[in-house]
Amino acid sequence: MNQANVARGLTVSEGDEVAESENAPELSLAQPKDGSSKVLSDTEYQQAIKNLDDPSLRAIFSGEAASGFIDPNNMTMTAGVADDVDSAESHSAIVAARLRKRAEQGRDRIVCQRCYKLMHHNTVDGPWKKDIVSDPRALKFLRYKTNLIAVVVCDIFDLPGSMIPHLGEFIGERHPVILVANKADLLPKDYHKERLIMWFKRFAKDLDLNIQSIHLVSSLKNLGIRELAADISGRRRAGQDVYMVGRANVGKSELINALLRISIGGYRHKVLASHVPGTTMGLSGIPLRHFVKALVPTEGAIPQDRQTNLYDTPGVFSNKSLVSFLTNEELKIAMCSKRITPFTYILNLGESVMLGGLGRIDLVKGTQYVYVTVFSNIRPHFTRIKRAVELTEKIESGIGTFLRPPIGDEDRLKTFPKSKLAVEHTFEGLHRRHATLDVAFAGIGWIAITGQFPQATIQVFTPNGMGVSVRPPMMPFEYNKITPHTSTTRKTPK
Repeated sequence: MNQANVARGLTVSEGDEVAESENAPELSLAQPKDGSSKVLSDTEYQQAIKNLDDPSLRAIFSGEAASGFIDPNNMTMTAGVADDVDSAESHSAIVAARLRKRAEQGRDRIVCQRCYKLMHHNTVDGPWKKDIVSDPRALKFLRYKTNLIAVVVCDIFDLPGSMIPHLGEFIGERHPVILVANKADLLPKDYHKERLIMWFKRFAKDLDLNIQSIHLVSSLKNLGIRELAADISGRRRAGQDVYMVGRANVGKSELINALLRISIGGYRHKVLASHVPGTTMGLSGIPLRHFVKALVPTEGAIPQDRQTNLYDTPGVFSNKSLVSFLTNEELKIAMCSKRITPFTYILNLGESVMLGGLGRIDLVKGTQYVYVTVFSNIRPHFTRIKRAVELTEKIESGIGTFLRPPIGDEDRLKTFPKSKLAVEHTFEGLHRRHATLDVAFAGIGWIAITGQFPQATIQVFTPNGMGVSVRPPMMPFEYNKITPHTSTTRKTPK
């Protein structure tokens, strides 16, 4: 849940955050050390709000805030008080004092239990897929908006998987679009920016969008954020809202936080961001006045005739993504969270390269060997095709292997989808020093294939035969030296 979606039934503690109680319909402050407590009625709660000196705090806790961050309707509040304090006015005064103290200490941010766990533990209760949006038609309302600029965000490590198919049908051809490739900090240090921009320009031709510009950014490291902000500000017309659009987990929310970080006083309005897909549960709007200096000038920023906002739309999850088969713990293994160092290996005819139980490439025909450069957080394993099939069958039978993910007991392994043929591709090797093609695994990275040969045939296997695409090489010159087939994954983890 983001700032715009604070649910009912919250428990307010004296710590920095607030936890949500599923079955508790009341808002309570932590009890004092003597254990005494008093439940405030709605009238007493409203009186506590009136005792607040800060008008903005009164607006927030009364549900009248312009940004709509909190809806306290029908909430009651529990306040710890001394035994000799009985009057409702005294209780209200204590609550108001505590709220003022929290605001002064910069701890006035209220979050639900789900947000708290995402912020501090990068996890959610139960399956993470239960809260996600998977139907792109949820974005169709954008087509009928009269005045907007769309910032379409994709994951540079998940293309074309992180692009929503037929997005132009939902945004419309008349709305200007800025394409942002996020997570550039995960690329190798020596990547060639201009060459990568050219690759994205060719990629963007097939997107059926009114793309005005392309940016490579890292919302986590603030890489390219000021240039992006200047571009949005320069292209945005008076009265235009800004919409962040993209797949789940491409980093839209963190991109908004990056823009707030370079704004004057904007970071206190930050939104929740996590590596767990589907973090943003609803359409969240932040007034553009909070982006002073970043998206709007210091003076005369907002047209007086209407309120303009930057909207964080819920990420549309791809059911074809390989991470859809993973648990919370397995996500931590598969998702890339730090800079990737690509390694190049020799894949001989009759051999397989495996990325855990999520992806496998077999060289089945043609040339005697190819070079494969692995761009993934999952450590590759090389073996004969026959052995690779045996390992896959073990997982499907519920027998644990050193291949990770999946991880877990027999019941977990048996629920993991069966490996099926996703792609069979025959191609010519064009050059011995730069890649001919990439085999992209949706959500977990890609493998580039290099070599000069008349013909080679590969077969690619994934769970349910989903989440694979063959594309022109994104980073064709990363091949440099061969890495031996040594791997710590040969030992079964304890």
